[in-house]
Amino acid sequence: MDYVRFQHLFQAEGLRLGQAAVTDMDAPVPSCPGWTVADVVRHSVLMYTDATGQLRSDGRPEGRPQPGDPNGKGDLLDTYTRAHAALVAEMARRDPCDPVEADLPETAAPEVLESDGPGPGTAGFLVRRMAREAAVHRADIEMAVGTPGPLDAQQALDGIDEVLGVLLPAHYDGGARDGASGRTIGVHSNRHHWRLTMRRGGVSISREPGFSDAAVTGEPAELLLYLWGRRPGTVVSRTGDRTVLAAFRRRLAASMV
Repeated sequence: MDYVRFQHLFQAEGLRLGQAAVTDMDAPVPSCPGWTVADVVRHSVLMYTDATGQLRSDGRPEGRPQPGDPNGKGDLLDTYTRAHAALVAEMARRDPCDPVEADLPETAAPEVLESDGPGPGTAGFLVRRMAREAAVHRADIEMAVGTPGPLDAQQALDGIDEVLGVLLPAHYDGGARDGASGRTIGVHSNRHHWRLTMRRGGVSISREPGFSDAAVTGEPAELLLYLWGRRPGTVVSRTGDRTVLAAFRRRLAASMV
């Protein structure tokens, strides 16, 4: 997927998020326990504003806009609309290869396994991340207020690649001792394969099908939301050792920071 496609996806997903949020700002969000729709909107404002600052050549913006008072739902939505529009405008100004402040640990050496686009520390990679964040949080809100709409299948596959090849390695705890330690987990979707082995020194990833102690298979959108902890295991097919899968999902949750 190219840079312009990610820009368009972010713009569309961000608009859909705001439209869904208007329905009921006080609704609890089942996929984000303890949060309401207003909390997801507030989180998105902060995320968009930080991303806008990363894209600007002069660094983070001064006086970051506050997401509004919890009782001022209309003000919060107005702030969200402005933050979304500002990030859309900043994305349009930047070349995908422009360097930006990285938001991954300096010690991480994540692999962007399938994407042939710009890697971490570039405007293109940040736009890719924001498109995904907007899509997942849009789904969070739509699940809270009604029926979630579909996610773009190609974007979902790219999101699976990011979760497994970027986020998990970046926050990997090699010292953890759980059911996934030393085991191999297969993740499969539409002829795309990831095999992850949880080693002490880090997670090793292969794109070739083969043996795994446990595996999860599903359509791209459902599988992405499962990996993000947004959907239950019933939306995917799980095989092999369930203890390994449970530990793997806990590790994924720890990487979503």
